[in-house]
Amino acid sequence: MISADLTGGLALTGTKTPVIALLTNDRSLEECVAQVLLEVRGVSHLAHSPGEVLDLVCTSGPDLHLTVIDCEHGPHGLTLVGAIHRRRGAFPVIVLTGPGDKRIEALAYANGAAVCLSKPVSATQLAETMKQCLRLQPQLALAMVA
Repeated sequence: MISADLTGGLALTGTKTPVIALLTNDRSLEECVAQVLLEVRGVSHLAHSPGEVLDLVCTSGPDLHLTVIDCEHGPHGLTLVGAIHRRRGAFPVIVLTGPGDKRIEALAYANGAAVCLSKPVSATQLAETMKQCLRLQPQLALAMVA
């Protein structure tokens, strides 16, 4: 678990600390997400299998705010995106694809991904995307109540 406590200015429903599930075996991506978490005062649950992420999504409820999936896990990563979408509806999932892999990107969007980014992704680009998804959380919570 990676955590940081710096000012981030995000107001989220249920908790002030964004909680993010990360599925990757890529150390540079882990470091990139850790850098983003410093900015948003976030906590990351690092998973190395789609099953671990699905378990987090199913057991964390509203305390989990975002999932980042590195599609190096191939079809299992895409199956995970679909399972999260069926379980949590508009829950934000960011999918990272191989360079220029439009097929995986299309399949990820078809399975409910909120955003797809092509690797290599810069820390700045990932940070902005994660912050944008986290800002949508309160709106999603209100829409689910209505």
